[in-house]
Amino acid sequence: MMRPFLLNLLLTIVYVFLTADTSTPNVLMGFGIGFLVISLAGLTTPGPSYPGKVWRLLRFGVYFVKILVQANLKIAWECITPGLSQTPRIIRHDVSDLTDGQLTVLANSITLTPGTLVVDVSDDHKWLYVHCMYAQERAAAVADLRALHERLRKEVFE
Repeated sequence: MMRPFLLNLLLTIVYVFLTADTSTPNVLMGFGIGFLVISLAGLTTPGPSYPGKVWRLLRFGVYFVKILVQANLKIAWECITPGLSQTPRIIRHDVSDLTDGQLTVLANSITLTPGTLVVDVSDDHKWLYVHCMYAQERAAAVADLRALHERLRKEVFE
């Protein structure tokens, strides 16, 4: 995914230099032309296409923003209502199927979501220890972590 995107950026830069116009519409036009060129060139090679990868990445972005907004609303509700409804728990999450880079992206995604925080990674990089503020039922918290893990693996890493 990274190589086609970098090639797209390079084609955009070349287009901007050739047209000598650095306005936003022109840069977007260059990016669009580069996207089209890479997409057409990708039709001759096997494997997932560049537009398909971009579409999956955008779908994950929408999913992540959705869970981010939900978590923020839960935290905001906690702040404005009296009493505490927190049920903190530390959960051990299996990440043995991920590379170190993928593990870092997952850990950052979990930590960015309010109410969850990656506390530690095991020495053998097979387990994440996640502090969840709202984990009344362990099974539900594990299912939420697994859903994020699977979605990230299928839509971003493949």
